[in-house]
Amino acid sequence: MMSYIDLKPTLAEWPYDAEQVSVRKILGADEGIRIQMRVELGVLQMEAEGRPDSQKPCGCESLVEYHRKRLARHEDANGTSLGFVLSPQQCQELRFEASLYYRRYVALFVLEEYTNVAKDTSHNLKIFDLCRDFALEPEDRTCLEPFRPYVLMMDARARAHDAIEQREYASALAHVNRGIMSIKDCYENQGQSEAMENSEELKMLRGLAMEINEQMPQDSLLTARKALRAAIEQERFEEAARLRDEIDKLSEQKEG
Repeated sequence: MMSYIDLKPTLAEWPYDAEQVSVRKILGADEGIRIQMRVELGVLQMEAEGRPDSQKPCGCESLVEYHRKRLARHEDANGTSLGFVLSPQQCQELRFEASLYYRRYVALFVLEEYTNVAKDTSHNLKIFDLCRDFALEPEDRTCLEPFRPYVLMMDARARAHDAIEQREYASALAHVNRGIMSIKDCYENQGQSEAMENSEELKMLRGLAMEINEQMPQDSLLTARKALRAAIEQERFEEAARLRDEIDKLSEQKEG
């Protein structure tokens, strides 16, 4: 029998707590940063950068990057995305990759590394879009869609908390409101308008919006306009668009 390291001392030192997600960062033997999550029967270990399992599928940073490059080559050669498809096996592999990134962004949220959470949620949304738009089989186009509202919610929360840490409250509120609109669009596109009423994702974001409003300086409209000017000057145009939406809403509230 080969000799392996017994994890019992590690597990005893770090007890499992069913009431919370237990996460920590460690320095690996190769000086690389790892993320560990305590689970019922042991410890999950993930890379802090790149694909969580350290794999480089087809020589790329991730599988979604590989398929997006395939799509770009197809479009360059044909002038259209028509004819580009993902096989059932490829869709299954993409779903597996999404599960890896899901575990890591949950861990990163606990660690309050919100910028990295947003990177991983954005990664998974790209997987969702690829499968929805290019899967060969109908079931592969739809099987991830029920999870889209959750990923959109986590993405909005991460971006909002990141903005709150910078005391950019108007920007934080804009991220939340954009997330709410995206989730509503998601339910409507899936023909589930009634399910919107009981959406835990929408409840979470509305609650966060209330918290941000309480923290926001009194003259929030002036703060938002200053943030918009700064975003335009620094060419952060996506944030500027969110801020314009938020200024419109704040202006309507003030007039009301």
